[in-house]
Amino acid sequence: MNIQQLKTNFSRYILGTDFSKGMVLALDMVLKISVAYYFDVLPLGISLAMGAFLVAPSDVPGNLKHRLLGMLTAVFLGVSVTLLGGFLNFSIWIELPIYFVVIFGIAYLSVYGFRASLVTFTGLIACVLGFAKLGGDNMLLHSLLIGLGGLWYIFITTVYWWLRPEKHDELLLGETAELTSKFLAIRAKLTDKNQREDLLKEQFNLQISINDLHESLREGLIGNRKRSGRSNSSRRKILIFIDLVDILELSISHPVNFNKIDDLQKEFPEVIEAFKNLINEMSNRLMHISEVFIDGKKLQFNKNTKNLIAEIEALIDTYKKTEPYPESRPMLLLMRNLLDYEKKQHEKIQSIERILETINEKNTVKLGYKKIEQFITPTDYSFRILKENFSLSSTIFRHSLRLAILMMVGILIGHFFHVQNSYWILLTIVVIMRPNYGLTKERSKQRIIGTIVGGLLALGIVLLVKNPWVYIVCAVLSLILAFSMLQKNYVGAAIFITLMVVFVYALIQPNTIHVIQFRVVDTVIGAILAILGNKFIFPSWEHLEIENTIANVIEKNIAYLKEIDTYYHNKEKLSNSYKLARKEAFLAMGNLSAAFQRTSQEPKSNQRQYSYLYRYTVLNYTFLTSLASLGTFIRTHKTTEASIYFETYVSYILNNLKLAMQKLNQKVKLEVKEEMTLKDADNFLHQENEKLNTIREKELEEGQDEISMPLRNKMQEVQLISEQLKWLHQVSLNLKNINSTATYERLF
Repeated sequence: MNIQQLKTNFSRYILGTDFSKGMVLALDMVLKISVAYYFDVLPLGISLAMGAFLVAPSDVPGNLKHRLLGMLTAVFLGVSVTLLGGFLNFSIWIELPIYFVVIFGIAYLSVYGFRASLVTFTGLIACVLGFAKLGGDNMLLHSLLIGLGGLWYIFITTVYWWLRPEKHDELLLGETAELTSKFLAIRAKLTDKNQREDLLKEQFNLQISINDLHESLREGLIGNRKRSGRSNSSRRKILIFIDLVDILELSISHPVNFNKIDDLQKEFPEVIEAFKNLINEMSNRLMHISEVFIDGKKLQFNKNTKNLIAEIEALIDTYKKTEPYPESRPMLLLMRNLLDYEKKQHEKIQSIERILETINEKNTVKLGYKKIEQFITPTDYSFRILKENFSLSSTIFRHSLRLAILMMVGILIGHFFHVQNSYWILLTIVVIMRPNYGLTKERSKQRIIGTIVGGLLALGIVLLVKNPWVYIVCAVLSLILAFSMLQKNYVGAAIFITLMVVFVYALIQPNTIHVIQFRVVDTVIGAILAILGNKFIFPSWEHLEIENTIANVIEKNIAYLKEIDTYYHNKEKLSNSYKLARKEAFLAMGNLSAAFQRTSQEPKSNQRQYSYLYRYTVLNYTFLTSLASLGTFIRTHKTTEASIYFETYVSYILNNLKLAMQKLNQKVKLEVKEEMTLKDADNFLHQENEKLNTIREKELEEGQDEISMPLRNKMQEVQLISEQLKWLHQVSLNLKNINSTATYERLF
């Protein structure tokens, strides 16, 4: 990484919303403690600051109503749990069952999703801090001040949000454009057969991140329609987001049949190189667009993309003139289809650039989307969700039970071994514990590394510097950096959390070395408990759960294929149901990629059938890319009326997918249309292709060297749609035929 890149990354970090949120939290806490110190009521200031500290994790962007309700719920949990802890002053054997029920109940609320999980984090942290006895004897006043401090933090962070309402959305758009740019760059590299498998895995992981950003943008841009509805700038951002989603779909939808691409690479490498250059140039354009959003750069234009498109058109023309005809016809159609896709991609990027150029103008912008709120993935907050998940079959239920048991173990270790600051063990368990083994193990490593590095840095500073004001400044800076890194760089966050803790204790305790020593030991104990707990206490193994994720992907692909089928027949305005089916298919595939990644992090003993899960993932991804290619072609080209052969293939493909779902213990209804067999459909396709070839031969006999546009469009349609149908059918057959005994044992 060069110096310029380091400067850019540092600038983005300082100007980002995570850093600014860390600043707001740190300034709020420092102000409260400083004022309290000035008036000689320091304990009151600490209580007020704790209120802000407890609420801050639940302050995540998105729908304003959900954001405020989430933070208010965090205040309620923080106050009520602190009060409960203050009034519990019995024998440890009486307190343990009470804490067990409370911790389980709080953790169980995370069944309501990501925002709820952050709110429950507040309640769990409040439980842990109760063991630190920071409130002294007057727990009622301490709890009240925590509530007031939390409410004050909600007020100032809401004011800050109103002052910069669109900053977070702009950064998310920039990050989405950046990752989409990288996705395109990978597509260009897929022409290399030797790297293809590794690149496809990288693509899986990248798509997970892009899907997460898409969901955040849907909630941020669409969820706050009351605000964005009055803002032309916000409407334009929604249009840019829609174009970015379309670009991802287009980039996924080609090339699909790598065998033909490999043949073209051998026969005409110049055109493959030209396509790679074109895709890389469009990737660069998206990267520049990301810099406009993230770094505030001025939008620059160039003609490189148009020139590269013209170069490819010239190469295709040269190929047509130099290669024998009609043998060259299949490759010509392939190249023209690929170029059509890239032109559509270029149009989408141009659309984003045009919108960006006028993003702050006051003329009214119409979205053209009715009921756009449908595209937000809703969260059901009904009591039914709690009831449905209250069993050992629920991952969150097992996680809550496991967490409560481990917290009891941590309390007992601290009690019987008289561990100094034993609540650090509990804090470590709460922070790193995740519902599945792989994430917990990774988080534990990061926590231990961060704690050791932070402890060594703090030790060096404390030994070299004896000035308390330096400790105060370092503690405040560490708080800002720790909070700003918590979501994206946990090792860094753990380093600065440790630094902050050590500097605070250095101000009140003379023996800082002992503080560092116990901090590291308690962190290691907590991390070991978390890893062992996830492995042996009601474990949630991804390889036992993933069959439902696979079935969900197949189900969403079925819905997407049916919408494409409907649109091919009607060719009317694209319906919201089509867009929703497409969105859900991509999200489901992203979830499967994430689940497969988590499976790869499990112990080796659980990975005996890893190759079969990999096959499921790759086949579903291949099916979705081919489906996207088919849908994109039908949407963006003038096509003829769908014939019976199309219906026959769709029927057989759907039947294969449903049979694949049956093998995943899913009950589905099989419906096979008997009007035609696949052999009949193939004969029909062959006859259609022969008819078109005959027409083209007549054109050549009449001296018409340039193929007529209607005939070219028809030949492209027959070739691409027939190829995609055959490919989709083959993939669906492969999915249906994953039926070995080893696979069955692996999945169930």
